[in-house]
Amino acid sequence: MSRTTIITDWRTHKTDLSNIRTRVFIEEQAVPEADEWDEYDSDAIHFLVQESNVNAIGCARLLTESNPQGGYLYHIGRVAVLREFRAQGIGHQLMLFIINYCLSTAPDRKIYLHAQTTRRSFYEQLGFCARGSEFMDAGIPHITMWFEAGELQNG
Repeated sequence: MSRTTIITDWRTHKTDLSNIRTRVFIEEQAVPEADEWDEYDSDAIHFLVQESNVNAIGCARLLTESNPQGGYLYHIGRVAVLREFRAQGIGHQLMLFIINYCLSTAPDRKIYLHAQTTRRSFYEQLGFCARGSEFMDAGIPHITMWFEAGELQNG
């Protein structure tokens, strides 16, 4: 099966994106619906992993936020891969795709995310470093992580 990651928007792929996030966050992780859905989806850049250009199996979103020190930041969030497709490198490839997108479109813009603490090592392998204290988000422990690996070559 061939897998492709595409850049999309909420309007175009709302059904696929919301199906993945519902299954992973709401059903598996018991995230309250009120915490999962917010006003940012309509403005975010979304990434969708498709198998054979048909089945949506993974997703993430990218927000552009104002940096308190000036300029803007990239905030990666809502990274999800359907359970039956995990442990196949899909999440890793998705993240490489997003990081390379960020580096190619705004190389000086800092990239961060709020990782579930159980996924910390996954993000560390991609070049993210934890900063600050753990905090609760939707009832799940998280840590803020910043991308510090420089330029990636594969993805």
